[in-house]
Amino acid sequence: MKKTILAFAVLSAFAANASAQSSVVIYGIIDAAVVATTNQTATGGSKISMDAGQLLTSRWGIKGSEDLGGGLKANFNLEGTLANDTGAAGAGFGGNVFNQSGNNTSLFDRLSWVGLSGDFGAVTLGRNNILGVDSVGLADPISLAHAGSNPNVMFSALNAGAFFGGFGTNQGGTALRQNNSIKYVSPLMSGFGGALMYGFGEKAGDNSASSYAGLSGFFTDGTNGAAMSYAKMKDVNNSATLTGWAGGAKFKVDPSVMLRGTYAQTTVDGNIKIDALPSANNRKLAVIGLGVDFFMSDQTTLTAAYYNTKRSGDIDGKADQYIALAKYAFSKRTTAYASLTYAKAGSVNAQDVSLALGIIGPGNSSAMRTAVGVLHAF
Repeated sequence: MKKTILAFAVLSAFAANASAQSSVVIYGIIDAAVVATTNQTATGGSKISMDAGQLLTSRWGIKGSEDLGGGLKANFNLEGTLANDTGAAGAGFGGNVFNQSGNNTSLFDRLSWVGLSGDFGAVTLGRNNILGVDSVGLADPISLAHAGSNPNVMFSALNAGAFFGGFGTNQGGTALRQNNSIKYVSPLMSGFGGALMYGFGEKAGDNSASSYAGLSGFFTDGTNGAAMSYAKMKDVNNSATLTGWAGGAKFKVDPSVMLRGTYAQTTVDGNIKIDALPSANNRKLAVIGLGVDFFMSDQTTLTAAYYNTKRSGDIDGKADQYIALAKYAFSKRTTAYASLTYAKAGSVNAQDVSLALGIIGPGNSSAMRTAVGVLHAF
């Protein structure tokens, strides 16, 4: 008995010493809204739904850090999507066709990496966000709200699998995050920094196929900022290339007004079919985003935003979104919000309506969406 108590005391002391050197945190966002959308059927029928992640994508994660001494730290981050309207966890990510066996979902579909950080910056290995996410995310007109229909999230950051699923390490799903990747982010020097990232396609005999390569540069003073990124991705046969660049800037005009602007474009070179329309060879997608925040008080923020999306090169298409968003912060963790979105496509044809990202129903060229919800972070 005494030996057991002694052993327990030694283990407890060891655990206490270990916890003093490292930390592990569970965190997340739970976001739900009632959403009403017009023109969802060919006869103009509407739809009312309960949707997760309308202000910010619902998620949960585990992250940790260990102090290794001399300014060096070991870090990890595991993060997955939460569909809190149904209770589902994880999402499809398009597993690498050479290494997966039909499983197209992942518990930690958002992030899954381990790495080191120090005075040299930070290196992470695993499933990482592409560098374009950081560039347009810095200045997105609505701060990445309405992720599923936000042109910057879905097009500028390559999250739309129907348009980008044929490129990069994932092969078949979102390209916003890349499997099998290594990412380096430099430390800030007078507010300036940069990043490099490479994703391994892991195809035997062809190391370039299904690969991702990116670089970015950025500046921030804690309030204002600007960033730009470039990316090059290959398809599974190494016969088509997707190149893209994205940039954004935000500037606080005065204590109550913040201006935001983004521009991004992607171009396909090579004969590849990755959506329901004809070959995407020479396809160019370009997104302009403009927004302004009005800080009415410490609790209330009003936002007005505009997105213009155009497709050219293979076929022509266009769509616009006009968004009004109001947020009220009950606390640092809990926010109520309401938004009104008007989406208008160039026509009722698929090449136009598809650029509205699901807001407009078949047989229509415009739709109005209203969302009222609450977000809690933990």
